[in-house]
Amino acid sequence: MAKKILKRSDLTKLVASVGKAGGAFVAPKAVANGLVEYVFIKKADEIEFDYIVPGKSFKEANFPQTEVVARFKNDPEGVTVEGVELNPPRVVIFGARPCDAKSSESLNSVFTWDFIDEFYTKREDAMVTITVACTTGDNACFCTSVGIKPDDTDGSDLLLRETEGGDFTVEAVTDKGKAFIKEEKAVFTEGKATPKERTIFEPRKLDVDLEKIGEYLKDTDHYEGDLWADMARKCIGCGSCTYACPTCHCFDITDEGGFSETERRKNWDSCQFDFFTLHASGHNPRDRQYKRWRNRFMCKFNIYPGKFKTKGCVGCGRCVRVCPVRLDITEVMEEISGA
Repeated sequence: MAKKILKRSDLTKLVASVGKAGGAFVAPKAVANGLVEYVFIKKADEIEFDYIVPGKSFKEANFPQTEVVARFKNDPEGVTVEGVELNPPRVVIFGARPCDAKSSESLNSVFTWDFIDEFYTKREDAMVTITVACTTGDNACFCTSVGIKPDDTDGSDLLLRETEGGDFTVEAVTDKGKAFIKEEKAVFTEGKATPKERTIFEPRKLDVDLEKIGEYLKDTDHYEGDLWADMARKCIGCGSCTYACPTCHCFDITDEGGFSETERRKNWDSCQFDFFTLHASGHNPRDRQYKRWRNRFMCKFNIYPGKFKTKGCVGCGRCVRVCPVRLDITEVMEEISGA
């Protein structure tokens, strides 16, 4: 059976069709100085095809940096609480990389763990993720070292592989993906012959042992070891790694507004900030920056795997690329693997 084909020239139809149905289309776009980001687009000619991974993941589409979860009004008769009913439109993510799609599974584990966060799950249910397999990369990419492939299907509804002619072959991964193909049958067509696909990129293979890293981190004798201060000494606590990371999910709840009207908001937070674990008493159990960086590493390779079956790190390399002091998580992974 011939594979479904998505012609690049038909993306104009796809974007228009999604918009006409009341949905939104998110795709990589060159925004400034060569930086590519996932953004909401209205025209297919805005889509960027020459990229490794966008600067940030698409997690903002279902886990916004800030959102209102409740409202309060204070008047002479008392305080009135208003909940927020979320009815998100369909959002089509086009051009996601497999590492980013895999991270959606990780976020889903968090937001459905001991409480169903409908602000996340309703958006996730309305989302269609169309992934494009990687045909290029750089030295920061290390997905294969954490058990992910550059053409992985996990977390994707549709997986596209770019062809030598610039079009895409289409693989339906989920029932949601199959239904989307049926809805957009004018765009997803059958070719008479399967076109030749471009070669999938092979990232560098790190000399790491994830099982050994996990066992090392479980051993409490290593918790106060010199390695952390030595390896993370130069961390400045800017939080760039956590905000760029597709699996980082920490948030805070704050009340913002005045006496008469107040919004309760869910805002991104970061374990790398010095006040993240600051107690009301003034005590801070992570009073040094290397301890905060240690916590992030522990979360990725010990705490997360201990709670969930999904990945704490997907090897996208964003934390390596954005770090202003070039603190490289892969160097710590290799150091512990060789310990």
